[in-house]
Amino acid sequence: MMPKASDNRKTILHIIDALNVGGAQELLVLLSEKTPVADYRSMVCSIQPDRTVKGRIESKGVPVFCLNRTRPSIYDFINFISYFCNNVKDIISFCRKHGVNVVHCHLSDAEFTGIIGGWMYRADRIISTVHYPALLPVRQSWDFRNCLRIAATRILYNLTDAVVAVSDDVAEKLKAVFRIPSSKIKIIVNGIDVEAIHNTLPKTETLASVFAMPHDRIVTSIGRLMPPKGHSYLIEAMPDVVCSGNLKLILAGDGELRENLEEISRNIGIKDNVAFLGSRNDVADILAISEVFVLPSISEGTSLALLEAMAAAKPIVATDIPGNTAILKHGYNCLLVPPENPAKLAEAISLLLNSPEKAIEYGNNAYHDVKKNFSIDQTVKKLTALWN
Repeated sequence: MMPKASDNRKTILHIIDALNVGGAQELLVLLSEKTPVADYRSMVCSIQPDRTVKGRIESKGVPVFCLNRTRPSIYDFINFISYFCNNVKDIISFCRKHGVNVVHCHLSDAEFTGIIGGWMYRADRIISTVHYPALLPVRQSWDFRNCLRIAATRILYNLTDAVVAVSDDVAEKLKAVFRIPSSKIKIIVNGIDVEAIHNTLPKTETLASVFAMPHDRIVTSIGRLMPPKGHSYLIEAMPDVVCSGNLKLILAGDGELRENLEEISRNIGIKDNVAFLGSRNDVADILAISEVFVLPSISEGTSLALLEAMAAAKPIVATDIPGNTAILKHGYNCLLVPPENPAKLAEAISLLLNSPEKAIEYGNNAYHDVKKNFSIDQTVKKLTALWN
């Protein structure tokens, strides 16, 4: 039975750049379901037009308000300032209308507008969660935009009550790049609904939806098709793995590199063995039919896709980078390989495909670890303490 809401609940406003499919957005879906309604009233404000996961959040009983503003380039200075000011104005108005107590920001545009809006409104608490260790866009070191971003972010974070880092690596980068004092940084690792994923059984209809046949052996990677995710190295590894026509690489996620990655798969002759699914809401079903999960990232915070693969008890191949090594242990619940190394990726994937007993052992160990350490209930407990 749902606990009865009290009249003195705190109102939490989550502000996010957009509601596309991604790790930060998936966390909001889980928080919408798991935040105790007896004590908190949750709301979500999305700045940009992408509303892919809006319905999933609303299905949990959490209202979503979309500002529907497309972000202009900073070189279009007048429109950029207008975009920024209008967002701040709307956030202040929204906070006043709904009596918001806590403003919780996720991702960069939400930080710039939400922190200032929350500060001008005088919210009881202002929190920002940093989801990725890549704190700055990939630009030349002297690019004035990154210099401006660093200076502005240092000022902004002084207005917050806490900056949440989703991993130790993210916390260290916050201190190094933005000079945030350790006392302001709170490390709260993202969690997942472990049992919901673990109890998902394979469905025949899922095979058709991912362009696979019942006899196909499926290798899966889930994540945005963006440079830090390293998908090009995974695709380049596949010719050494594809020994017959019944192996399929499934890429669930969308992003700016899709056309480039599709071209790579055509050029190296494996386009029929790679399925680009785009954004999906049925990750648990996809994992249920998968034989091996691969995370080829160059940088990561705490990958929700990785935690979901662990909950599904899948054998994992991942890159040996800080965000992953904080969760995984080589030779126990995964195989770790150097980043940007297709040959090592191919070797590890082939080993797990050809060693079923080892694959089962790694998968079971991964499930027990994620159940113990990365439940969404633990995340919610730590966040509610911070909101209070």
